Amino acid sequence: MSLTLGGQLELTAEKYPSRTALSFEGRKISYRELNALSAAFAGSLAALGVREGGAVAILLNNSPEFAVAYFGIVKAGAAAVPLNTFLTVPEIQYILSDCGARILVTSPDFGERTDALTGIEIISTGGAFEEMASGRNKPHLCNNPSPSGSGAGAEGIAAILYTSGTTGKPKGVMLTHENLLSNARSCVEMFKVTRKDRFLLFLPMFHAFSFMVCLLLPVTIGASVIILRSVKPFSNVIKAVVFGRASFFIAIPPVYNLLSMKRFPRLILRLLPLRICVSGAAPLSRDTLARWEKNYPIPLLEGYGLTEAAPVVSCNPLDGARKPGSVGLPLPGVETRILSEDGAELPRGQVGEIIVRGPNVMKGYLNAPEATAETLKDRWLHTGDLGYVDEDGYIFIVDRKKDLIISHGMNIYPREIEEALYMHPAVRQAAVIGVADEGRGEVPKAFVSLHEGYDLTEKELKTFLKERIASYKLPRHVVFMEGLPSNATGKILKKELRK
Repeated sequence: MSLTLGGQLELTAEKYPSRTALSFEGRKISYRELNALSAAFAGSLAALGVREGGAVAILLNNSPEFAVAYFGIVKAGAAAVPLNTFLTVPEIQYILSDCGARILVTSPDFGERTDALTGIEIISTGGAFEEMASGRNKPHLCNNPSPSGSGAGAEGIAAILYTSGTTGKPKGVMLTHENLLSNARSCVEMFKVTRKDRFLLFLPMFHAFSFMVCLLLPVTIGASVIILRSVKPFSNVIKAVVFGRASFFIAIPPVYNLLSMKRFPRLILRLLPLRICVSGAAPLSRDTLARWEKNYPIPLLEGYGLTEAAPVVSCNPLDGARKPGSVGLPLPGVETRILSEDGAELPRGQVGEIIVRGPNVMKGYLNAPEATAETLKDRWLHTGDLGYVDEDGYIFIVDRKKDLIISHGMNIYPREIEEALYMHPAVRQAAVIGVADEGRGEVPKAFVSLHEGYDLTEKELKTFLKERIASYKLPRHVVFMEGLPSNATGKILKKELRK
């Protein structure tokens, strides 16, 4: 099916015009309204000279305006460039320059940063949904007739998403309309979702994981989305589940770790419509999963993906075995293989690099032909992740290829040590990196933060680890920190720790 994102929204609005698309702080927006608002915004962009093949950036917090802007941009034939709301002025300026965007859709929330930007035209939402909906906020949003159609073709670039990377400047991942829509359709099949589902969206909308699973996926089937500004305060997330009647919940491991230690009455849990929880963006510890399954009757499915795959690659199935430590089976239509260092396909059970092929795999990196050639080979995406496939076809991630530690010629996978660290009840966050060692080549170094109220020494922690991992894998150094540096989705930033 050769649809664009804009075309998909129009199709859904035609099928379910009165159905609620978005709920936000007591307001409801139907699919008819979402389609009309985004079409009007596309007209505003066209009037400003935006043409097919261009790029328009978005710097917005979670809100309906984000969805309107995104769909409006693609309806105008341009690529949406969602910006991480935590970026500094130089980081934003670099991305705008790299993608060639001369228009930034933002709000007064970011005035201090956007005022410092150069060579960019600002379109402000005004921060008021009433004005956005009525078109009174000229010349901000939604105040021009729509251009002719739903934007570029299915193979056109719908989004340019910048990855943080482990070294150097971030790279712009070019995702086509077909990349994103194919991933949404595969997730519909994997998670068995219907238009009756209600998705809770509180992770940042600029992130590929939350955008695709909690906005684009519902749009493809006509389901409803409950938008929260943020995960904080966390009590609002609980209220949205209970009073918003959410049935589909996606979050990152730190959220599930927090929830796994809370206890709710079984009767309350059984009365909730919540039927599926999905974890992604970072590894879910076995300890967290074990506590969750003990305390909750709701399935928690760990998945795996990366921005270059639009982004979901695999997930534990809703029906069938859910294996602790595994990121599940490939999505329908997605293929995976495990390769050795010399590029040979490895048999099941052997660790190698995970490669991915499917309609969800990116078109390439913007302005980076060498990086694209290195990552995309014969339509296979080389992920840089190390893992293996078991006898049932389930994928297990061992570690990042670049994070592999070689000590005295022995391979040490930091994630294995991190899993052991998370088994200690005092450990809240853990990360392991390799550091140079004159005698061994490299040795593991652990960074740990503790739960409030706990006290732990390096000696006590190492004694705990000795019973769980081989001696050559033991961290030679342990650094205790109040909190480990992480990005907006909770992924610990090892490059910051290496500094």
